[in-house]
Amino acid sequence: MRTLTTARLELRPWDARFEDDFLRLASDERVTRFIGDGRPWSRERVTERHREHLEHWARHGYGWRAIHHDGDFAGVAALNRLGSLVPGIEESALEIGWWIDPRWWGRGFATEAALALRDEAFADLGAERIAARYQPANTGSERVMIKIGMRRHSDTVGRVGEPVRVYELSRPDWLALPDQEV
Repeated sequence: MRTLTTARLELRPWDARFEDDFLRLASDERVTRFIGDGRPWSRERVTERHREHLEHWARHGYGWRAIHHDGDFAGVAALNRLGSLVPGIEESALEIGWWIDPRWWGRGFATEAALALRDEAFADLGAERIAARYQPANTGSERVMIKIGMRRHSDTVGRVGEPVRVYELSRPDWLALPDQEV
């Protein structure tokens, strides 16, 4: 489990020491307002999801990463197995996502982390497709998806009935990007 390094960030593999940082993010309504029902998460929910992310790493060798900038926890960047959540996208696709601590918003950290994960998905993990889901009101996440080369795929409904927009990027389209890393 290697740490991914960008010009300003370290994306560290998820481990037990990040649970309190995750709780801080998931308890902040500014962070959760576009996730599921938009409500901050309870400690119990955070603990369960934290355990699931540790298990994902153990099973698959990739997953959530803690974003650090100058030693400070700045958010989460994630590659997960998509499964059968999105009609029209194969279950083998990887889902990419990010949560940035509000004190670091507006600095390009989400894009920088997403570019590193995009390239990890295709170059290191052999993904054929990545997908990302977001609530349409979250225009910041949409901008990140576009910046990393993703294209709109479809609109659907999320787990709690919320509107969800899906973006995707295929391996051939990634290979055609001018900034991809082989």
